[in-house]
Amino acid sequence: MAAEPAVIRLRLGPGRERALEDGHPWLFSGAVASAEGPADAPLAAVETAAGEPLGLAFHSARSRIRARLLGAGVARVDLDFFRARLARALELRRTVVRADTDGYRVVNAEGDGLPGWTVDRFGSVLVSQITVAGLDRLRDLAYAALAEAFPGSVILHLGDLAARREEGLALDNLAIAGEVPAESLFRENGLVVAAEIGSGQKTGWYCDQRENRALGARLAAGRSVLDLFAHAGGFSLAALAAGARRATLVESAGRLLATAGRLVELNGLDPGAVERVEADVFADLRERRDRYGVVVCDPPPLARRRDAVDAAARAYKDLLRLALARLEPDGYLLAFSCSGAVDAKLFRQILFAATAEAGVRLQLLAPLAAAPDHPIDVAHLQGEYLKGWLARSAGPR
Repeated sequence: MAAEPAVIRLRLGPGRERALEDGHPWLFSGAVASAEGPADAPLAAVETAAGEPLGLAFHSARSRIRARLLGAGVARVDLDFFRARLARALELRRTVVRADTDGYRVVNAEGDGLPGWTVDRFGSVLVSQITVAGLDRLRDLAYAALAEAFPGSVILHLGDLAARREEGLALDNLAIAGEVPAESLFRENGLVVAAEIGSGQKTGWYCDQRENRALGARLAAGRSVLDLFAHAGGFSLAALAAGARRATLVESAGRLLATAGRLVELNGLDPGAVERVEADVFADLRERRDRYGVVVCDPPPLARRRDAVDAAARAYKDLLRLALARLEPDGYLLAFSCSGAVDAKLFRQILFAATAEAGVRLQLLAPLAAAPDHPIDVAHLQGEYLKGWLARSAGPR
């Protein structure tokens, strides 16, 4: 029988329990008044200054987020705990993910009651990221439950992550199960797409944009599309399959544009309707003169820290100003930020400033967010990283 994981007892300072009692899963180190037990324990029993229990948590001795709580009623963390959390997560995915899709987020950290753990599925390949020290020490249990839930699947543990480096964790990629391929083909809304496994951006494909790609496709029929920061062309593939006249992909990584070209052919789409441009997006937009019926602007994070927000806001404004200049009258803009430090309110203000400088009247039609297989705990709004707007040009100001 496996030994019980070690537990450290963390007692809070007076009055420091309010956020945790309201459901926020993060306990910051500054709120801890005393600690009793092994410093490297994977689990923490958190209690108020008066000794009242607040719950069990994954523990991180080196992090400013000292503990991440697991919710009410958790008395132990064992194989059955991980089985139950995965079963609940998969029940949600069966409800919100289409039957013609086998690429989606399986576990979304705090949103699924498993803080510090994300897992994406790409067909028969699962790519996992564990970014919390306490959970990393329990990962054999977590991966045993994951292998049970997806029998026969390849499981890759991604190690080279900034968050793991900050926690002092090993940075090696590890094959947990099966032989890890360089690429995995899978289906997204009926289209064949590809994830780079172990060497690509994020976990290999941006599952969070799946529903936004479907929305953009519905608007693109009969129109031209400018796909900025195109990655492997997810927005363009969906648009072309829905009847877009042509798509221009602008991406700085040539290998991703090559993948996009292969996917166009695999899906039986017209290669002659696709222009692939390997370039820096800012530089390309400053030279580009054509206008498009749909413009997608989905940059990588421009602010990874709070102290980078001002510079990022200026960069987002310049980017959106340039993108708006390429939009036809009555054309649609899908604009995104995945910078956690740029909240939805600030992003809307940036978009307003960009329209003023571009001299464009813009109608905001709908806020955009991550697909529903990326649930967010209502008490943990830090999980709301992707935000955006669907907007329509109403002509010049």
